[in-house]
Amino acid sequence: MRLKIDTFLAQVTFLTIFGWQIFSPVKAVDLPPDKDIPEEVLRAEIITEGRSPLDGKALSAADFAELVVNAQQKLDRDNAISATSNPKIKEILLLIRLRNFLKSVGVPVK
Repeated sequence: MRLKIDTFLAQVTFLTIFGWQIFSPVKAVDLPPDKDIPEEVLRAEIITEGRSPLDGKALSAADFAELVVNAQQKLDRDNAISATSNPKIKEILLLIRLRNFLKSVGVPVK
């Protein structure tokens, strides 16, 4: 009697866990349409032309890359100049460096 109950419970458990695949299979309408380009392909596409964010003129890829690098360098220079000109920022940077040095030596710092 006990064996029949155990067998019945095993069958019910099996159907409960795996039966949903039989009764609700994945349908073709659940898949994206064929004309939909996968995101991986879109990310791998090379942009060969772009527009200048400054004046909207058409640029080649090399010109656009040069513009981006120059803008980043100018921004870095401006940030470095403004950070070193402010005495409060200089003081904070000094304290951070001092704290990191003391920690590396082994002095407990809160």
